[in-house]
Amino acid sequence: MVQSKKSGRDSPFSFMMAFSLAAVAMPSVTMAQAQVSALDPSNETKPAEVRIVSTEFRFSPATVLVAAGRVVTLVLDNSGAETEHGLFVPGLGFRLQAKAGEIARKNILVEKPGKYDYNCDLPGHRDAGMTGTLIVVDR
Repeated sequence: MVQSKKSGRDSPFSFMMAFSLAAVAMPSVTMAQAQVSALDPSNETKPAEVRIVSTEFRFSPATVLVAAGRVVTLVLDNSGAETEHGLFVPGLGFRLQAKAGEIARKNILVEKPGKYDYNCDLPGHRDAGMTGTLIVVDR
């Protein structure tokens, strides 16, 4: 019988690999949740809801999928932020503002599939990284 020796310590490589996998998996799960709620055809009479969390200075998720021709409620969750943030989609003329600690919501209907950039249009916020993409797909 052959026994292997184990030092009792994990190698730095093992730790880094586990940390890297967790870092990649978490944003993917968040984005998948947003995509599922906005594309789910099970309840066409009620608007799908997509929650976008704003912090200093980013959106999560930064990429959101919605179905063309379906009313979607975009929710800007600014409840954990220390300052006011906005969600502005220039290509659609859509704007949503939430003060620090607040949550704002507004319905949107996009008929034309495509990619629409969004950002926080408060001074300096877009340049600090508060940007994202709304992807509208055919149903």
